Amino acid sequence: MDIEQQFPARYWINLGRRQDRRFETEWQLEMAGITAERFPAVDARFVRKNRGYESAGRYALALSQRLAIRKAMLTGAEAVLILEDDVIFHPDLKARLAEITLPEDWGIFYLGCAHVKRPWPAGPGIVQTHYALDTHAFAVNARYYKRVIAALDARIIANRGKSHPQASDWYLANLHQEIPTYACYPNLAWQAVAASDLAGVTYSNYTTDGSQISAAGETLGLGAEVAGGTRWKWPAPVNLPESPEKPEFFPPTPRIGVLFLTHGGLNQPECWQKWLEAAAGEARGFAHIKTPESVEEEWFLDLQIPETVKTAWADISLVRAMLALLREAIQDATLTHFAFVSESCIPIKSWAETRRRLAFDGRSMIGFEATEPMREYHRQRFDAVPWMEPRCRQVHPPWVMLNREAAECLLEDDFTDRFAEMFAPDEHYIGSVLAMKGYPIDETHILRQCPTWIRRTENSDGPMSPDVIHTVPPGLRREWLDFPGFFARNVGSGAECEAGI
Repeated sequence: MDIEQQFPARYWINLGRRQDRRFETEWQLEMAGITAERFPAVDARFVRKNRGYESAGRYALALSQRLAIRKAMLTGAEAVLILEDDVIFHPDLKARLAEITLPEDWGIFYLGCAHVKRPWPAGPGIVQTHYALDTHAFAVNARYYKRVIAALDARIIANRGKSHPQASDWYLANLHQEIPTYACYPNLAWQAVAASDLAGVTYSNYTTDGSQISAAGETLGLGAEVAGGTRWKWPAPVNLPESPEKPEFFPPTPRIGVLFLTHGGLNQPECWQKWLEAAAGEARGFAHIKTPESVEEEWFLDLQIPETVKTAWADISLVRAMLALLREAIQDATLTHFAFVSESCIPIKSWAETRRRLAFDGRSMIGFEATEPMREYHRQRFDAVPWMEPRCRQVHPPWVMLNREAAECLLEDDFTDRFAEMFAPDEHYIGSVLAMKGYPIDETHILRQCPTWIRRTENSDGPMSPDVIHTVPPGLRREWLDFPGFFARNVGSGAECEAGI
């Protein structure tokens, strides 16, 4: 990697009143053989509001970073490298970088950082990060300029319930599960021991050789793995036996089974056909069609599974049809995930984006609703299953996505007869059965987020009614892009949609 070719825009942030740091940074850049433009930092003394940050200084730094990225975007630079004026470079920086090849899908890149979660070796001298801190030397690919700018605007994200400090490096760390992020390892840039304008003390998060001080256990033995090509082995999940098929090192390339539970044909068949074709075999469709005679698309009819169930609204037959789909799909041992969709669903992320996100976070996705306190109409439904322990009673939309581990656990036993008297058991069966079987339904194994977007109208006396989407204006497209899931539901046949909005 040639640093100046890889990052056409290079800025270092410096307060006008910190001439000491200016001279030090200019010397560091000269010794490293790097040319970069000084970017005047916003002075916290003139900031009136913190705007979602824990201090005026934190906000001033984030605003400076946003402005630097925006400048790179306006100049058309394909990537930008941003340095802080307390950065120290490895004495062999350029030689070490020459041995590193940055993956083509990179979105954020750190010359050095502190890993809060253990990273994965990704090649000579480079790791794939999952939660890393510090912004003394980081780069952003042009593909993600707007996303990173938005993440640094804490007024927009409103901290989203995160319990971490309100600082720009923590907000960026939240993106590491969404944007492909890499870092040099060992660090080729780190923070000098210096008086901090933000913290008001003299400190550094790093030793003199650039090793991180905090959370040092997350990188224990990592140097040998990176140097020797050994990849970090995932720990076995809590309370679950390790499957012989479980990957030893990196997770397998995500491959998803799309499980269509429909009355007839799809509202947007062309959209789905293009999406599946773009997946080039990495996504497979399976269909349970109640009235196949009404379907015009041959390719969709070809997805019909052999086992069919006569289904009825809000009936246990829907669950049985879903399990039939899952049993058929799981026979393909290469599939890693299984997503239930209806005829009104469409994919709102490209397959490339879907695969990228699943590679970073392979957990199941279930949109669990709060059960304390449980809505009255939900509580009444569980009166039909008095044998179930209260702690196992779960509420969620039926449009879930399961990884193979959860799917195999679900299919081990059939409890449908015991749910037969329950109203709308498809909104309870999967989550409740997983809980009954002791599968961990905590954040370690399941992302408590519905993979399917839906808009509902408030209804005070019962469940909210879903809105039908007839048009897809730019504002809705942006909302879908920001949605953490992969599909949208209740999209009408007349809406103009694309495969992966």
